[in-house]
Order: sequence, then structure tokens, then C-alpha cells
Amino acid sequence: MIQGEPAGGKTILLVDDEAPIRSMLCALLVGNGYQVIQAADGLDALEKFKLNLEAIQLVVTDVVMPRLDGLASIKIMRAITPSIKVLVMTGYALDQPPPDGVSLIPKPFTPAGFLEAVRSTLGD
Repeated sequence: MIQGEPAGGKTILLVDDEAPIRSMLCALLVGNGYQVIQAADGLDALEKFKLNLEAIQLVVTDVVMPRLDGLASIKIMRAITPSIKVLVMTGYALDQPPPDGVSLIPKPFTPAGFLEAVRSTLGD
């Protein structure tokens, strides 16, 4: 476990099309007290978001993914739940800044940096 405040069982929807990255980030989050719902792309994320509206406190998503990218899926999620907290991860320069209230962490990042970004976005 990486030092910091306990997560208090908060639930995170983790979205990344690269299974090894998603698996590693999931293990890191679970190891630090978070509950994680995994999604493989934006469409999968929307389905899981709608099924778990009451449980999810944070969406952590990659930006560039097949079928539906992270920013497009966030726009739909925020139409459903405007107050949902969002952290986007990207290894690319964005054409425009992320929407208001959306945090950004550039890839590559360290495990400690990732957890700090999660905690900061959650307001922990």
C-alpha cells in the first residue's frame, strides 16, 4: 500500500482499452482500499456506469480508445450525472483542455503520482 489516507471503500470506474494497464491500475487501486469496476472502452464504460450509478464516485478513463473515446463517454456520463468526478489519463496532447471539473494526468505516471491524482480528484 502506498502512503496516504485510506480510501474508505470508494468505487471507481476504471476505463482503459489496454488490458495490462487496466489490470495493473486496478490492482493498485484495490490494494489501496478502493473498489473498482473495470471497462474496456467507452461503450463498455457507459453500460457499467448506467448499471452502477449510485455506487460510482469517480471515473478514471483513458482518452484514446476504440469504439468510443474517453472524452465522448465522459460527456454522456455527465449528461446523466453532472456531478460525477472524472480523471482522464493520456499519453497524447489534447486538442483542447479537458472539460471543467475534469482532472488530467499525463502518461507515463508513477503509481504514487496516479494515486495522488485519484485522491486529489476525489477531494480526499
